[in-house]
Amino acid sequence: MKQHFRNNAYNKNLKVALLMETSNEYARGIIKGIYGYIKEHGNWDVFLGEYSRGEPNPEWILSWKSDGIIARIENKSMAELITKCDLPTIDLSAANLIPGIPWVETDDKSIATLAIKHLNECGFTNFGFAGSGFNWSKWRRDYFEEDLNQKGFQCHTFSSANYLKLNWLEQQEKIQNWLKTLPKPIGIFAGYDLMGRLIIDSCNKLGYMVPEEVAVIGVDNDPLICELCSPPLSSIIPDTYKTGYVAASLLESAIAKKDLGKLAHRIKPLGIKKRRSSDTVAIDDPHISKAMHYIFENANSGTFNIDDILAFVPMSRRVFEKRFTDLIGRTPYKEMQRIRVNRIKELLKETDLPLFEIAYRSGFEHVSYMSYLFKRETGITPAVYRERSA
Repeated sequence: MKQHFRNNAYNKNLKVALLMETSNEYARGIIKGIYGYIKEHGNWDVFLGEYSRGEPNPEWILSWKSDGIIARIENKSMAELITKCDLPTIDLSAANLIPGIPWVETDDKSIATLAIKHLNECGFTNFGFAGSGFNWSKWRRDYFEEDLNQKGFQCHTFSSANYLKLNWLEQQEKIQNWLKTLPKPIGIFAGYDLMGRLIIDSCNKLGYMVPEEVAVIGVDNDPLICELCSPPLSSIIPDTYKTGYVAASLLESAIAKKDLGKLAHRIKPLGIKKRRSSDTVAIDDPHISKAMHYIFENANSGTFNIDDILAFVPMSRRVFEKRFTDLIGRTPYKEMQRIRVNRIKELLKETDLPLFEIAYRSGFEHVSYMSYLFKRETGITPAVYRERSA
């Protein structure tokens, strides 16, 4: 499938081959960044095929007369093929299989730092990392482990083969065996979202509460992966648009034979999309952990009652409420309200549902009371919040 992007401000169009998969959110975000650069600077004809990661190498590139290439060069045969082309090339892979060419990748040290900061804020003192054999995953693990060691913490690590070669059922069994050896509660940094999903699935099969016993944060913020996890997966958001934009700018400069300066260009992440898989406060008390899990699962049902918790927590109401408040920093009722308000925010920001439907999904019988509570907790009405979030 050939796509043409043009700008009439220039007479000659550069012909550029874009060799990367279109099957995942990270790659598609990069493509959007490349397209953004083209819209601003023009004069490119782009060949963009529909690829999945690990597909056979595009031999046609040898006969297609191109001015330059942007590619994810992740195996030796692809590196050899692109080397034969002898064209200005920008690499979007951390494998670095062609020495001496510019490459644009994630800033893995910044990613690891974000993961540690997030899990520290959740109160964890036990940490784990799970990743693969790709360079970017190894770098994230090394930075994560090094930073934790400097802070006096141990990091429990799990590594798989490159996920393109995995037998997922066998991999999940290995993850389950690893999880059984870990101290709880623990915060786990998954090097990529698919690994995060495997960890959550494994916890569900083993009966570990996520996030109260095992909190998980991934990387890439792929909504199809993160939102379909149960519970949804928190994830670090890479700046894929900037990655693509920088790659396109570098290629145009390389074609014009300009000095590109440094070879490595590492792009810092945008932040974290916090979802249920890490929305917790790490505590060692199993009874309060179960209570926290119950409150989250039932806060939006409209039928939540402290007496329901006391049915499985072996303590009096007074003792339970004091212990809960001492450990969590707020009462069980306040925790329920926090969860409900966050749910309202999510529905206001991410859907076009009317207020009566949002009230129903948040456990409120009346829109007026939902609006009153929301304004009391946030200082603004639901309508104003939705308008500001648009």
